[in-house]
Amino acid sequence: MKESFAALWIWARVQFFRLWTAAAVLAGFGYLWFDRPEYLTWWKRTIDSLVDTLCGALPYPWGDRVESTIGNFGVWVQLTLAIILTRAALGLGMIATRSAYRRRRAAKARRSGRRI
Repeated sequence: MKESFAALWIWARVQFFRLWTAAAVLAGFGYLWFDRPEYLTWWKRTIDSLVDTLCGALPYPWGDRVESTIGNFGVWVQLTLAIILTRAALGLGMIATRSAYRRRRAAKARRSGRRI
């Protein structure tokens, strides 16, 4: 029973992280739409340029096909990439924080002569 609760807790934490990062990105897009639309224009042009560059590297019929398909999903591609980048940045930040905490905890334990 304890293992199933632990698995459920881990699943719930993952889903909560996914939900609030997506909500934060959408809120950020909403804020930028009202207050700083030039950033959204920059983001759109950057993503379009990235898609164009990557699709240009594909052989003839496939590059055009992929580019037109992704172009039809433009806003969703932009939101998805923003969410992925936000999650990656937060994940790296959490890893760095945990690592620093563990190092500090291990150093404190060494000074006191305890084992962790």
